[in-house]
Amino acid sequence: MIQINENGKIEGRELHRLIESKTKQYNVWITRAIIDADLKEPKDFCTILYESTGGRPRKEYEFTIEAAKEICLMERNNRGKEIRKWLIELSRQKENLELITVKEAAFAVKVINCLKYIENQKQAYSMHQAKFLSDNIDILNPKYIYSEFAKYRTNIVGWDKQSIDSAIDKFLAIHPGYNKQKIDKSNMQTKLSIMDIGEAIRVACLDILFSKEENEHLANRFSILCKNLANEMKIQVEKRNETNLFHEKKAIENINNLKLE
Repeated sequence: MIQINENGKIEGRELHRLIESKTKQYNVWITRAIIDADLKEPKDFCTILYESTGGRPRKEYEFTIEAAKEICLMERNNRGKEIRKWLIELSRQKENLELITVKEAAFAVKVINCLKYIENQKQAYSMHQAKFLSDNIDILNPKYIYSEFAKYRTNIVGWDKQSIDSAIDKFLAIHPGYNKQKIDKSNMQTKLSIMDIGEAIRVACLDILFSKEENEHLANRFSILCKNLANEMKIQVEKRNETNLFHEKKAIENINNLKLE
């Protein structure tokens, strides 16, 4: 019904065209709509000035989905109600990451290409552990704090040593040719990566995002998105430090600074 641009925003002229307002002059309508809906820049919208071939630069507006819903509500016509209902469903899809922008998809691919390296999965685990220890050092008995972290993390990612070992045994039964003894001596990230690199990436995403205190629902949805994309892309695990694109300290900081919002 309405186009969402690559920034995940709705352009003012597109909204004005579809809403079929009685106010035909766009500049008059947009000014009134912003005031009536009590919208604030840059929270609800942003303005873009385009170079003019003559006269004043052309001013355009880009609105968030929530702001567009408010404009539709203020319009008070049937078309506005129809578009608002459509935007509510769009919000639900966005919240569940069923609908993503080009930039969001590119960001997810960047995360996947980072976390296909076992070294970076270990880094994500360490970040998560460090955050837990920092938050609980004065609350939990230091003697048991690491075992408490293991239980806490299992509740989040859904894997513990026993369940991974059991899954690896099932994997080896249908994938002969692997050295079971060598795998048994591997760390959990390596085991999970051998069994299912997409699942290993999902777990690493959760480690990073929970260490950054991201919204739990969003973290889970984004990690599942990354798993599905990784499997579609047929990502292969990389274990060698010399091929780790994020081996340098400066690049590893990209993991530390990862934010979804």
